[in-house]
Amino acid sequence: MYTVTPRERVFTLVGVLVALFLGALDQTIVATAMPRILQELNGLSLYTWVVTAYLLASTAMIPIWGKISDLYGRKVVVLSATVLFLLGSALSGQARSMVELIIFRAVQGLGSAGIFSTAFTVVADIFTPAERGRYQGLFGAVFGTSSVLGPWLGGLLTDHLSWRWVFYVNVPLGLIALAFIALQMPALKPRLDRKVSIDWWGVLTLLVAVVPLLLALSLGGQEYPWGSSPILVLFAVAAVGITAFLLVERRAAEPILPWDLFQNRTYVIGNAAALFVAGVAFFGAILFLPIYMVLVVGVSASTAGLTVMPMTIGMVITSFVSGQLVSRTGRYKIFLLAGAVILFVGYLLMQGLTPDTTRWQVSWRMVILGIGLGPALPLYTLAIQNAVNPREIGAATSSSQFFRQVGAVIGVAVFGTILATVLSTQLPRYMPAGVQGAGAATLSMGQLESGNLQPVGDQIRKRMQGTYDKIAAVMLRGDESARQSLLADPMVPESYKAALQAPAAPPAAGSEERVKAILATIKASMDRAADALAGQVQTALKKAFTEAVLRIYFWGLFVIAAGFIFTLFLPEIALRKTHGHAVAGEGAPPVGAPGDGNGRGEPGRPAQVTAEK
Repeated sequence: MYTVTPRERVFTLVGVLVALFLGALDQTIVATAMPRILQELNGLSLYTWVVTAYLLASTAMIPIWGKISDLYGRKVVVLSATVLFLLGSALSGQARSMVELIIFRAVQGLGSAGIFSTAFTVVADIFTPAERGRYQGLFGAVFGTSSVLGPWLGGLLTDHLSWRWVFYVNVPLGLIALAFIALQMPALKPRLDRKVSIDWWGVLTLLVAVVPLLLALSLGGQEYPWGSSPILVLFAVAAVGITAFLLVERRAAEPILPWDLFQNRTYVIGNAAALFVAGVAFFGAILFLPIYMVLVVGVSASTAGLTVMPMTIGMVITSFVSGQLVSRTGRYKIFLLAGAVILFVGYLLMQGLTPDTTRWQVSWRMVILGIGLGPALPLYTLAIQNAVNPREIGAATSSSQFFRQVGAVIGVAVFGTILATVLSTQLPRYMPAGVQGAGAATLSMGQLESGNLQPVGDQIRKRMQGTYDKIAAVMLRGDESARQSLLADPMVPESYKAALQAPAAPPAAGSEERVKAILATIKASMDRAADALAGQVQTALKKAFTEAVLRIYFWGLFVIAAGFIFTLFLPEIALRKTHGHAVAGEGAPPVGAPGDGNGRGEPGRPAQVTAEK
């Protein structure tokens, strides 16, 4: 086993926690800075790629980094990944175009993948499963905190400094993490009795499988319709890549994902449950709440992140407490089931949101969501680590994070499609008559995220000004084409149309001043109508967006129910009290023997072990 001093444990834990915080923070911190970035770099057409590039690189590389750490050690991976992440952060802050920003975000993603793949694995290396719960609770708390803190911090830095500080803020914290890791972290390198090499064919086929799949999920329903040729081609390529990856891995000497992991019941069921609860449901709970707070409740963009802090508090508390209780009791399944039930109740309570809901009424519901999510973040990983062969713990842990990331992408894609569909169907229902035809409700997702609804009023006022110009043309010049256009305009009041029934004619001699006075009265009336109409459109947006959010949480109930069912069938193996990584020749039992930690044996519990495998 690895020999680690108490000092090395503490410094390693702190360094990895800081690195994990930065990697998780960067998944959400950019969102609130995007409107300013788009404005400065003039890159609206490339909006989605800033997020997609990071997501592709970070998700696709997670299992690859995990296998590398199994072969060559954790320290070299976490150091390399952190350096890569900081390099990408510094370059992103210096970006002068959207293309540069997209490339540098991909570099960030490559680094964050290495951080995610090793963070939870390092805990498994330096703590036994019986001790591990209390420390993995800290990791879950850090992940939850950074995910919710990101939008608020991004808005704060953008408003008071510059959007570039969204990336620069990583550098000083990252250097602290590097110092702790470089100076105090042990190598955590396995002793291998033979020469090993990276499964390059496995790497290639995995990328062919994952990258098109993530692209299809990210771009489908937004950049392209789900049934369009580009999306279908991406799904087809992904299917070919998955098939090729499975064939390659079955023959590889050092597979990226060892085939026997999928014969481990705890690994398969635990990852399936985590995909639903800690992936899809987690991001479904946090992704649209800040937009709801801005658009419906009426808080500022920078305050929106702070308003979801109650959920963070609930997550941190239950993540930490559940880890402590698992370490004391040795049982984890009951806490996972209880968390899923509470999360289900939280989603159910979200059905009570209305356009008039106050900040406090949202906040206490968020606490319930956080309490339910907390146990899922560390405990599914703990169950999987406890059930697999310690020599494969890096691949098992990183692939577990990979499946959660895929779940998050699926959640974003599915819930985003629900949001867009409900908005497109419900918005016309609430809009004032004629507004849709006037094009007054054209808003981008970036405007919804930032709460910038000024374009609504601007479009309406511009449309009203055009109508007034036509009225003036009729009354001052007798413009017949302007009269016909006004009669066909649905936004022109019927009382005005009644006065326009007679053919247009120039004003009589000497009546120009009286006509101008009438036009001034009409202009003032139309300005007041434009302001009132803008208010009605904003109210319609609030009602439609509220219905969309309610629909998201409704379908989320089925996602949580699926996670609960998988968790019911999750085997519960007694937590080992030996160190998480055994090395041949140092008293480690042979693979497959009772107590080897691979899910097939546990001292004194042979019957339970047999059922696990």
